[in-house]
Amino acid sequence: MSSNAAISVGPKAAQATAPSMASASAPRLSRQVAADIVMAVDGLAVVIGAALPVSIYAMYGGIAPNWVLTFQSGLVAAALCITLLKSWGMYETTRLADLPEHPGRLLAALLIALMAVVGLGLPFAIQNAHLWVWYAAWASASYTMLLANRGASRLILRAMTEAGRFDRRVAVYGAGGIARRVHDHLNGKRLGIHFVGVYDDRADDTRVNPEGLAVAGTLTDLIHAAAEGRVDQVIIALPQVAEGRMATIAKAFERLPVSVHIVTHIAADLVEDVLSHKVSSLGSVGLIDVKPKALSDWQPIVKRTFDIIVGSLLLLVSAPVVMMAAATIALTSKGPVFERQRRRGLDQQVIEVWRLRTTAIGDGAPTPAGEVIGRFGIDALPQLVNVLAGDMSLVGPRPNAVSRDESAALALERYADRHQVKPGMTGLAQVEGATGLDETTAAAEQRLGHDIAYIRAWSLWLDVRILARALLGVARGKAA
Repeated sequence: MSSNAAISVGPKAAQATAPSMASASAPRLSRQVAADIVMAVDGLAVVIGAALPVSIYAMYGGIAPNWVLTFQSGLVAAALCITLLKSWGMYETTRLADLPEHPGRLLAALLIALMAVVGLGLPFAIQNAHLWVWYAAWASASYTMLLANRGASRLILRAMTEAGRFDRRVAVYGAGGIARRVHDHLNGKRLGIHFVGVYDDRADDTRVNPEGLAVAGTLTDLIHAAAEGRVDQVIIALPQVAEGRMATIAKAFERLPVSVHIVTHIAADLVEDVLSHKVSSLGSVGLIDVKPKALSDWQPIVKRTFDIIVGSLLLLVSAPVVMMAAATIALTSKGPVFERQRRRGLDQQVIEVWRLRTTAIGDGAPTPAGEVIGRFGIDALPQLVNVLAGDMSLVGPRPNAVSRDESAALALERYADRHQVKPGMTGLAQVEGATGLDETTAAAEQRLGHDIAYIRAWSLWLDVRILARALLGVARGKAA
């Protein structure tokens, strides 16, 4: 049956899909980021606990403390304490609604950490002070703050969890016995998961559905839900005989901002380069991670912070250059100085990109000033405004015109995969020399390969290296 065929959705399916649309409208946060914040505050409590008694001694005891040794000891103790708490499951991301407090574990980790720093110079941090008095004050202050942090975090995270701020929106493709197992597990555990629904293309008697699961829609419906941001994670739960279908279904989500998983009892030769795929689990359900979600947890926060800080500095430095270039354009040719061009951005959404005009009005030929401006990449500097506005990033796949983007998507099967992240002012393809406009199919595939490789291997250090190479190219008169 075609994925475009109509399907009737029962009451249960309607109930499954309605909450997903409501939860999609609320801002959602990363569970890992929330757990890391709790961990950071725990570490801060240990460091402050070390410094607080020292401050009291300094103010009221007339003793000049050694702050270097104090903070060194506090940081070491904090690292040891956090390591112990993490190994004991105190930052488990699946339990944010019921964040473990365990006062005994908190105290044990703190005392072990404090005993481990003996000999690092702490006895000399406060001269003439009894060592055990100091340790007792440190332990008391840090333990009180650890308990306070845990109590406050538990209340805040529980409220945020109940509001659906951390929910992973999971959809299952397949409506047979395997899907029933996954469905029951997702709905029967407090995993911080919102079950979006079960999807299957076969809605008639040919569908293997001994479990009576209500079907929320077809594969096309699921793809639309993922494209609209109503699904975070897709689990393919089909019988082993359906390997061909599973490979096709997995590839259908390559270009979308979702992670894709396959139940692990299925044969492993259904996906390409299976050795590169990781194995994970969702409770007792084993999964093969076919495709991770691009830029998750801290990554989008780190990348956006980098864009704002570095983009602001570049805008400030380049402002005189842009003003001189704009004046040159205005004096040497007729027409507007700036132009806005329609491009495709994140999730294939159309955005308007700012540029300095480098061509003559009418024939579109480059002006003498435009040739120089384009050679050094000055025409693209107004896109820093797009970066600060959040439409673009400093580094990412270069955006193409909408018409060219659509033709490339028809020629290259995986072209839309590059829209999983924001487009960039420069990218890996540009610094590697794949910058031509009139490309052969082979050149276009090469540039697309660089774009996909960048998305899969993203790191802050990679952005720094690409940006540095691009700036070096501009200095040499080879805009990237």
